[in-house]
Amino acid sequence: MSILSILMKSDKDEPSSAPRSDCSFCVPKKEMVIWRGAFWRLIDASEAATPGFLRLIVNRHVTELSWLAKPEREQLFSLLQVIDESMRQELKPTKINIASLGNQVPHMHWHIIPRWHDDPYFPQSIWSTSQTLCKSGVLARNAQLSGGAGPHQTICHRLPADI
Repeated sequence: MSILSILMKSDKDEPSSAPRSDCSFCVPKKEMVIWRGAFWRLIDASEAATPGFLRLIVNRHVTELSWLAKPEREQLFSLLQVIDESMRQELKPTKINIASLGNQVPHMHWHIIPRWHDDPYFPQSIWSTSQTLCKSGVLARNAQLSGGAGPHQTICHRLPADI
């Protein structure tokens, strides 16, 4: 059993934990990190068409959900709940998409994407072809949400200060 497993009181030896030089999520760009806890960090992944998009990334290099230690799993679902509730309250989206894929970046992470009925991809995924041209109201909302850390600061204040 690894030292990490013993420290985290896990009953198994996790396949990976050391940062990898070939993994873009092992060494995050500091300007993107808006919250960091003991096991997870939250980054702003917003773009013009997807304002409010957050990404929750495990701090150590792990590729699969089943390889997370028990404290990491427990914190993951607590964080997803707080982020979801906060995002609903602050941004008032039609829907929130929460997904973990890992096909392009094999490092455990979750996409948390607020969606609105009038966003350019709705009801398809944001990785689909745009369904509609953006209307001026949609563009204004997206610009407002993308212009600063307002909603994200409120969401971060609801996350635990130190885990």
